[in-house]
Amino acid sequence: MRYLKHSMAAALAACLCGLAAAHWAEGSSSAGMVASVSAATPKPARADATARSWLFASPTMLQFHSEHGEQVSRQLRVASKLRGIVLEASASSASIEPNPAVVRIDERNYAITVRSAAGLAQGTYAGYITVKACYQAPCTQALPGGTALVGYQIVVDADGTATVGEWQTFQRDAGHSGYVPMTLQPASFAYKWEWRRATPGVLGFINAVATEAGKVFVSDDEYSGSPAIRALKESDGSLLWQHAFTDYPALNPPAASDGKVYVTTTGHEQTFLWAFDSATGAPVFQSAFGAQWSHLLAPTVRDGRVFTNGGYYGGGVYAYDAATGASQWSMFSGDDDMTTPAVDGSKAYYYDGSGLRVYDAATGSVQASIADPYDPEPDYSYHGAPMLGSPGSVVAFSGGAFSGRASSSTEQYDSRPLVNYSIAEGIARWRTARNYLTQPATAKGVVYAAGNNPKSFDAIDEATGEVLWSWTPGPSDLEFHRNVVVTDNLVFVSTDRAVYALDLATHEPVWSYPAPGMLAISGSGTLYIVEGAREPTGRLIAIALK
Repeated sequence: MRYLKHSMAAALAACLCGLAAAHWAEGSSSAGMVASVSAATPKPARADATARSWLFASPTMLQFHSEHGEQVSRQLRVASKLRGIVLEASASSASIEPNPAVVRIDERNYAITVRSAAGLAQGTYAGYITVKACYQAPCTQALPGGTALVGYQIVVDADGTATVGEWQTFQRDAGHSGYVPMTLQPASFAYKWEWRRATPGVLGFINAVATEAGKVFVSDDEYSGSPAIRALKESDGSLLWQHAFTDYPALNPPAASDGKVYVTTTGHEQTFLWAFDSATGAPVFQSAFGAQWSHLLAPTVRDGRVFTNGGYYGGGVYAYDAATGASQWSMFSGDDDMTTPAVDGSKAYYYDGSGLRVYDAATGSVQASIADPYDPEPDYSYHGAPMLGSPGSVVAFSGGAFSGRASSSTEQYDSRPLVNYSIAEGIARWRTARNYLTQPATAKGVVYAAGNNPKSFDAIDEATGEVLWSWTPGPSDLEFHRNVVVTDNLVFVSTDRAVYALDLATHEPVWSYPAPGMLAISGSGTLYIVEGAREPTGRLIAIALK
């Protein structure tokens, strides 16, 4: 048998292309990467000058980005043409932890976790990972053709320079703008890790995430049972802590701010706003509010207060002290399901199904009530939140929507027009000419949203409601879904099959990832995809953007 295996290896070596050399050639053609790799480490000699590699590694270049003192992990996938082999990995320099862990997925596929070394000073490090295949461990001599080389680059920033604010709540901030103030280079985007919910339950869904420096917070979306909220390490997706809610009807998406994580449970008698210490998961407070089997978006935190929607008969807004959970005020109007208020320095904004309600953020007194004049379609659920743009400008969906699920993570079926409200004038200034499905984003006087029938992603002038430019994906992308996220140079949007990054200057896609879902970007530049076009699969994917 061993003779037969070696014969197979020799036959494959004679006909397969040489991945090791090909990988290094590809790395050498990348601008910026090449000089660093070549300067740091001389080009390695091939392990076997006559054999061609039958190991196939992805990605072909590993890229790491971290702050000083932070270790970061990347995952390398390796496919083998031969079965029953053993893989071992090693790094060319001490900038990578020794002996990267190799996990066998099946007879031909392997996952290798590569982790940056502890204590790296600010700067750029480069080298390569050698992957060797043998029939038994330890792998002292690689099989003919059983070697692959993958380059890597590590960029370490000074303390505090890699953060620009975190994804705290629904559409990132208290204004729900979906805007992340950073400039990104698509050529450097790289897969980091993925995590999947272990206990499927009735639904098996997960909610939209929130982030804190070095952490991402994930909650289960479940139909009764014992859902959990957990903190994962941003560098590698490992579990830091989790808290299970035993026999609770529903757990909603989290929010994070000032060392605390906030989340609501909803049902009939088990409706609470919870706060946990973000570092340890220790409970901080549990405050009751009213609801009747509703599902909610993440709480909104601003200036020492935390706000959530709710309401026992109809909907409304509740405000609490963010440190103690003490109730400060509550006001009621309209619907109560699948929304959250927007908050600025002095006001809280709430769409109640018939128009925009504006409250004093400190006292709850009514500041304005602006009717939606476009005959909004009423519904028990809203599936959205007011979005604060330029000073005094608020954009919101017109009317309610329906998802068909008792769920806080399932997307609504309905597309609706967007309405812009002028707070100073107390009027609705404009309504879009067409309907949109995705949660919009706004930055620098432009609103970004996508809709179907016809399929189009639009950039809309915030002042007039006119479409400035549009993009339409190819025929294999049937529909747009989920939320939009905009940065200083890119805008991210999901279809039913992929996430795209569009260049704001050229209006063309410059990057894509083959998984749809809800999007969030952390302050250190990690893109999170809660996989699933309409309903989450339970899988969270992390992409390094910096």
